[in-house]
Amino acid sequence: MAADGTQGPVVVGICVAFAVVTFCVLVLRLFARVYVLGKMGLDDYLIIGACSLAWAFIAVTIVAVQNGLGTHYVDTDKTKLIDYAFAVWLSSMFYLACLGFVKTSVLWFYTRLGDRYLTRLSWVMMGVIGAQATSFVLVAAFQCQPISKAWASTEPGTCVDINVFYLCNAALNILTDVLTYTLPIKVILRLQMPKKQKIVLGIILCLGLFACVSSIIRITYIPAMLTSADFTYAISGAMYWSVIETNIGILAASIPSFKAIASRFLPRFIGEYSSGKKYGPWSGNTSARRYGSGFTKVIGPRNITLGTDNGKEDTEMGTQIRPASNSSEERIIPDGKIFTQTEIETTVETSHDFGSFGSSSLERAHR
Repeated sequence: MAADGTQGPVVVGICVAFAVVTFCVLVLRLFARVYVLGKMGLDDYLIIGACSLAWAFIAVTIVAVQNGLGTHYVDTDKTKLIDYAFAVWLSSMFYLACLGFVKTSVLWFYTRLGDRYLTRLSWVMMGVIGAQATSFVLVAAFQCQPISKAWASTEPGTCVDINVFYLCNAALNILTDVLTYTLPIKVILRLQMPKKQKIVLGIILCLGLFACVSSIIRITYIPAMLTSADFTYAISGAMYWSVIETNIGILAASIPSFKAIASRFLPRFIGEYSSGKKYGPWSGNTSARRYGSGFTKVIGPRNITLGTDNGKEDTEMGTQIRPASNSSEERIIPDGKIFTQTEIETTVETSHDFGSFGSSSLERAHR
């Protein structure tokens, strides 16, 4: 708390710090995707949207601080309270929409991991998250009739029970956070991979779960925020924990894309010993470029692909069997996928002289 009894400087400091962190995270993510891999995915565009909403939330929070947020009510300039309330009203929509974009981006990333079961669950969760975020933003926007009563409380009109809305919203956000960030645990536990790569995955999950913890901490501030007579001061904790929650979520969603940078510039740090290998635009492998990485397309763990060296099932040259389990090579590829591949090649050659060889041999045996 500041010496003058306000929390405004604390809120602004957290806002500015996380705005800078998120900017750096977005720059690194776009560098990895555009420059290293040469390919953008839908999850990247969703994170760009999430960053824009996070920065908008930070901007209106700072405006709210300038109009009384973090200051004890008795010390506020009462002429600025309408501007304060308007900024808080806007912030609720930016916050709710940002969470929806972040979680949808994470779920879209899961669909590229190559596991059918995880992909199906991710699609279901995307539908749930989309419906939740849309409905919450609409309720926040139209909580009062007329709409202006949301920030001008003295106007005639009616509003929904905002206390119930905020508590239900916070509880459902925690539930969907937990479901989103724990969804791939079953898939990850089945993987056999180098210890360093397991540590990277563990960090990703821990950051995602820390976003859940942030949401849980935030909900403890909501009752006081909604019932305290000193509401301009009581809202401070909920606001800066909202900033922490949204921006940590963006960081957790972006860490898998940093794998491409580490593979290119710090291969030994993550257990990749192919520092001379180039990815994306630098790769000489045309099929690898097609999938945005220096590796082949991921094969689902339940898929067994039977193919041949020259693309024909009845070829004489051989057959390849590629199961995704019992792998001889597993890694997190720079495109963010978890990749398993085993190649077994069997070659069978048919000799057209077999018949004549057999008959001549029999003749010599009879003689």
